[in-house]
Amino acid sequence: MKTITSRILTLTIFIGLLIPALVQEGMFLDGITYAAISKNLAIGYGQFWEPHYTKTLYPSFSEHPPFVFIIESLFFKLFGNHFYTERIFTFFTALLTALGIIICWRELAKNNDIKENYWFPVLLWLLVPVVSWSYRNNMLENTMTVFTIYSVFFILKALKRNNIYLVPLSGLLIIFAFLSKGFVGLFPIVTPLLFGITFKVNKKAIVYFIVLILSMMISSVILIKLFPETIDNISRYLNQQFLPAIKGQREITTNNRFKILLDLFIDLAVILALLIPFLIDRIKNKRNKKFVVNKNFIFFLLVGICASIPLIISLKQRKFYLIPSIPFYALSFGFLLNDFVMEKMKIVPEKYFKWFKKLLYSVLGLLLIISILKFGKYSRDMDNIRDVSLISSLLDEGTIISCAKETWSNWGLVAYFIRIGYISLDCDNEHDYFLIKNGDKFPI
Repeated sequence: MKTITSRILTLTIFIGLLIPALVQEGMFLDGITYAAISKNLAIGYGQFWEPHYTKTLYPSFSEHPPFVFIIESLFFKLFGNHFYTERIFTFFTALLTALGIIICWRELAKNNDIKENYWFPVLLWLLVPVVSWSYRNNMLENTMTVFTIYSVFFILKALKRNNIYLVPLSGLLIIFAFLSKGFVGLFPIVTPLLFGITFKVNKKAIVYFIVLILSMMISSVILIKLFPETIDNISRYLNQQFLPAIKGQREITTNNRFKILLDLFIDLAVILALLIPFLIDRIKNKRNKKFVVNKNFIFFLLVGICASIPLIISLKQRKFYLIPSIPFYALSFGFLLNDFVMEKMKIVPEKYFKWFKKLLYSVLGLLLIISILKFGKYSRDMDNIRDVSLISSLLDEGTIISCAKETWSNWGLVAYFIRIGYISLDCDNEHDYFLIKNGDKFPI
């Protein structure tokens, strides 16, 4: 009963944090931009290795590698051009990530009792504020995280079961992660070495690491042979985005490279807060001398660190860049705190869990009703969305509208125009229509 109730609690939080927001229109600028590019690709504007944003802004979009847009465009082909299409896609990545956490947990759990507590790391993952925000807003990191967590899983499975044939699959997933967001997706490469250091299987870990590198090299060669345009796409990405960001020439958001680590600490605050009663309990019961470091805790902690530390290389930092590392921190602290939390749960009488289970079912029903009532409403940018939808309904797809420079640099407005009606804005040339804010004077 207690385990079932805990699973229902995790499911309730998962749904509560995502569904009511995802059924409404309005997203963060980046999420709308990525959805627009993916939609364009689905309806024939742009190519797989040369995505297209607007006719006047990034007609050839090389700010990121294209793999996420390729995948998301398939959702537009499947579900059509509706506001909820990108929401289905981002929710799907959340589901896959939760499943990835579960299978990683079960792969390293030492017995069936611990394996059945797979809900615990998923719950810890959900308690990190930036997680639900990112999945509500269609970030590229969501898709990249799917590839990175499953690449780690297949390496774990290969090492635990002496199945070296799984390693090339992990290598392919790492390449997909790179093609989703760039070099930040390469951190799973070190997983075999981290496993070897933690579990004292260095020789086998080195062999698997070498096989992983070789398999990635072979997969890359095959990919380039099949799609020669890959080289041009990655070259543009390096020159337009990656290298300028490393040199501090692109969108500097902080003057301290270590700020991203402070952001990580703040977002992990709820998880870290659980360490306080854990440590007090160990000291109180004088078990601190007998405490044995949980190797699973160490391993996943090291993976999480390898996923987040490289972000300090650039002064262009955002909290959601941390998304790929969060599942590993959740797994790490899940293994550390599992026995302690389960001990405390045993103290609570069974009857309270029965009542709590009924309450959770009621909350789930309420969330369903709220989601139905909110469907198609607006979580943000209501005026912009309504205006853009109305204007788009009056103009042909592909129209370019003249506007003032201030309007053209309203990136949210640009994103909604291209996402809703495939309409571009232009502040440098005259066109048949001019966009002006109601009440403003028409420029000469």
